[in-house]
Amino acid sequence: MAGGFIAALVAHAVPFVAFILSPLVTLFHEFGHAATAWLVGCPAIPAFDFVYGGGVTTHHDFQLPLGLLIGAGWMWLGWTFRRNPRSLAVIGTCAGVWLLAVSSEWRRELVIASMGHLGEVVLASVLVFMALSGVGWRIPELERPLGAFAAFFVQLQTLGFAWRLRHDAAFLAEYGEGKGGAMMNDLEVIALDVKIWTGVSMSVRDVAGWLLFAALVVPAASVVLYVARRRVRDFASSLIVVDRS
Repeated sequence: MAGGFIAALVAHAVPFVAFILSPLVTLFHEFGHAATAWLVGCPAIPAFDFVYGGGVTTHHDFQLPLGLLIGAGWMWLGWTFRRNPRSLAVIGTCAGVWLLAVSSEWRRELVIASMGHLGEVVLASVLVFMALSGVGWRIPELERPLGAFAAFFVQLQTLGFAWRLRHDAAFLAEYGEGKGGAMMNDLEVIALDVKIWTGVSMSVRDVAGWLLFAALVVPAASVVLYVARRRVRDFASSLIVVDRS
């Protein structure tokens, strides 16, 4: 963990190295967009953007057959674990959140836009947990420090990005130009959707503040999960118990 963290600090601090490794952040970011889009019934294809840099995930409009298929999956899970109250509560909560997101076009757009940068944070936090616990590696001696490096590098990049949006006016202005003026960036979409549909005034700086908060809290949560891993394992085991009597 220490070696991965130090290497990530060095890579983040050297602009050329950070630029060379930036596709890793793009992979996490666009995977977050694409996976979320599919989950809310919008087929999506992630790709690198070789014109303006970074990446771009093109998603189609909501497809009812795909939405019904996912909804049927929730129903199947509920039926399978119908005799396990704890599992049923978790499945019902997740299905309710999914239904809330999928039932409105603006909420689908908001969730998809949010899960780019949040995808970076969540996936990096998963790697933090894996590096701490040693779970999920085929060659732990090699992969654990590499996983820690990738996790910390992505987190540092996300923190630096959010910090600059809040405190660097020139960087904020450049971000506001979008991709060639033809496509809004994610935090702009989030701020605009929230303002239009909820009436809550929110700027890109405000959204960057929430991203900064998430980039600190989510990795900390993965450390807490590691510390309480026995209880977490016992709880997870209780969720997959199926009573077939």
